[in-house]
Amino acid sequence: MKRPSDQQLRERLMQPSPKRQGQPVDAMTPPDQEMAVWVTLDMLKPYEHNPRQVQNPKYEEIKASIRAAGLKHKPPVTQRPGEKHYTICDGGNTRLQILRELYEETGESRFHAFYALYRPWQSEVKMLTGHLSENDNRGQLLWIERAKGVMDAKAMYEEESGDTLSQRELVKRLAEDGYQVAQSHISKMLYTVEHLLPTLPNTLYSGLGRPQVEKLISYREACRLIWERCTQEVEPQGFADTWHQTMAWFDDEGQTEMNWGIVVDRLCGMLADHTGVHFNVCELTLDNIVTYRKRRWDLEEHQAFEALDVELQQMRDPDAQPPSLYPPLPEPATGGAPVVKVPASDPGREPQSQPQTDPQAEQLPSPRTLSRDAPTDDERAESAELLRLREQVAALEREKQQLSESPSPSVSVFSEPASEADSGPMAAPAEEADDWPEGAARTEAERAARLEGLTQSRWEETPGKRGYRHHLASELGVPSFDFEQLAPLAAPVLSGETTPPIADVWFIEGVEDEPRSLRIRIRELVQVIARWGGFGGSDVVIADDDGIGFDLNPLPEAADRRARFAWQALASLRGELNPEYPADATLWGALLGTHREEGAESAWDDAVLLRFFRLVRLIRRLREHLQGQQEAQS
Repeated sequence: MKRPSDQQLRERLMQPSPKRQGQPVDAMTPPDQEMAVWVTLDMLKPYEHNPRQVQNPKYEEIKASIRAAGLKHKPPVTQRPGEKHYTICDGGNTRLQILRELYEETGESRFHAFYALYRPWQSEVKMLTGHLSENDNRGQLLWIERAKGVMDAKAMYEEESGDTLSQRELVKRLAEDGYQVAQSHISKMLYTVEHLLPTLPNTLYSGLGRPQVEKLISYREACRLIWERCTQEVEPQGFADTWHQTMAWFDDEGQTEMNWGIVVDRLCGMLADHTGVHFNVCELTLDNIVTYRKRRWDLEEHQAFEALDVELQQMRDPDAQPPSLYPPLPEPATGGAPVVKVPASDPGREPQSQPQTDPQAEQLPSPRTLSRDAPTDDERAESAELLRLREQVAALEREKQQLSESPSPSVSVFSEPASEADSGPMAAPAEEADDWPEGAARTEAERAARLEGLTQSRWEETPGKRGYRHHLASELGVPSFDFEQLAPLAAPVLSGETTPPIADVWFIEGVEDEPRSLRIRIRELVQVIARWGGFGGSDVVIADDDGIGFDLNPLPEAADRRARFAWQALASLRGELNPEYPADATLWGALLGTHREEGAESAWDDAVLLRFFRLVRLIRRLREHLQGQQEAQS
């Protein structure tokens, strides 16, 4: 090859270089894998959508640790496409804020520059779920912070997919991105952000916990059901504003628990003011709804709205059913003036045909006489009845005072003698003296101690519900008793969770002594035994509206020994034993605890055993009703 001349070399060297094809860049492309990067505080910024809105409760502890030992746990960082700054990811905003405070206080370089763990950018929703998970692990988030974070994550998922996300799918997507949350909490979180946050922001961000929020949700839903029941009295769409105006008064900064007594009173007053329903009826219905939904009872089946429906019917059509008095006025004696009943503890007194009138009471005008000058004969009779009732109350008060001052143990606790109509299975309050030790002083403290000793778990009954139950029994002409009366005469077991109190295994109140009510109570007790066996609430136990109240489906193949025992016990009440399950002798010996085989877990405890005895009694009584119906039809 011929060597180029000097001139040719000079010409080639003077030629221009190739032109650049791409655009100039000011910075390097972010790495595509995890690595350590040297950063300063000027290069970092916190995450804008950090779910933690309230200062970390461990803030001072973390600051003291970093001041003493330096930054041991480096905050992970990432970089959005097109941004120059690094952003904190998967938690670390608290540490970044502490580093800035310490650098301003001390000026030490170790707080200003350090190595951080770089993670490649993924997506906005993964950033959010990372902060949710990390904040929950390092310092527990408030309920409202978690709820707000889940709500934001749901919005991001839906924006990515362009479709509405179900709760089940939301739980799945959150788990895939590293944040575990129970599905049962999702609906409550979304409800909190939508309905409670606008009304109680200060209370929620002060740390109102999940149990308090769940209780608040139950009361709001109960009020909404009552509001929507009153279709002719209020507009359904006005509930949200009314609720907000009522509950906004309870929003207080620093409040972590609600004063539920005042809250319930204010809610019942709100319902009474807007619907016109009596306050006591609103309180009774509200308590029924909250209690029944907690036990997973059907509201219509258990007549939660019965008192409310009666009140609404009376308001809408006053002439449809004449109002009745409770307690009902005693009927006057035949052929003369009404006779006042004399308490049995004073046998020397004789019935009074004419009550002694109180001069001050005579001066009180009847409500009907305010608009007229002279009372009518009916009003005079009503005034006489009121005076007579006042005299009765005064006499009973005097007798009660005498009984409290008397040291004799033979004085009867109850003033009214038991009549023949009240001589039923439980009409034995006067015999309570036989249950007490001879010579023991029957004080209130001793009575309370004995009642406490007979109680396994607490059962609370509101005065409104108790009064309505007694009123309903009086309207039906059947006896009704309270647990405080029956407990000294029986071996009760109480349950405040899923079943009403069992004050007597045998006695059935007249209000419940009919097939429909018996089937409801039977299903409640069957579910107790089913839950003990591990298959409560499943499709193994099904409702039967024609037979004894329940039917059974086969157990799954993987059912354990305890489940087979419970299933066989319930099947024996129907007369349909399974030959593949334990035999009769083994079954009842294990359940009743008369012998122990492989394990003691198959034996019933006292609470389940007493409910089984009660279940047997109710089924026997229901079969008597069914047999009577068959005989009547034949």
